[in-house]
Amino acid sequence: MWRWAGITFGVVLVAGLLWQLFGQSSTDRAEDPSQMDTLIESEPDIYGHGVTFTQLRNDGSLQYELNASAIRQFQDNGLTSMVSPSLKVHNSEQPPWDIRSNHGYIRGAQGEGENREEVVYLREDVLLEQNNPERGFITMRSEAMYFYPDRQYAETDQGVMIDTQVGRTRAAGMQAYLDTGLLNLMSNKTQRVHTIVLPEQFKKSAG
Repeated sequence: MWRWAGITFGVVLVAGLLWQLFGQSSTDRAEDPSQMDTLIESEPDIYGHGVTFTQLRNDGSLQYELNASAIRQFQDNGLTSMVSPSLKVHNSEQPPWDIRSNHGYIRGAQGEGENREEVVYLREDVLLEQNNPERGFITMRSEAMYFYPDRQYAETDQGVMIDTQVGRTRAAGMQAYLDTGLLNLMSNKTQRVHTIVLPEQFKKSAG
């Protein structure tokens, strides 16, 4: 059975949350990564090195910047594979988020009408980090993660480790609302949501 707890950045708040409040899981919304590997066995339509891509919002403001050491684009299935992807996600209300991993995929917008959105799947040494003058730093590490740029939302059903000014938290999975700073953490029979308060963290912040 999956269990969830909610935390805000900098202060840990454990609470009982219902799955129905969070909607569908990534397995319902995004394609299985193993299927992505199968889709890119053919020759790509576009191949590039040292690629930089900038995405703007409808109002012209910067939404995110994406860099990759190499990309392969497959136009027939709307899939782009990336080597060493790095994203900088911008939000007018808070400092940007930096997201990177060893490998990744971009799946073009799926669905219909307002439900159409692209998804970025990241794998191998996935890192999300932010330095906020008011809340302090936060880093989130996992081996795989889905990221939805339009909603500034990330989630994983893999183990995750979170470091903040307060200390270190481990969980079996996570939903992260990067625009509001809310995390919903998953536990299971082998990995509970577990937080360790690190005294040296407070010494660093006090210094």
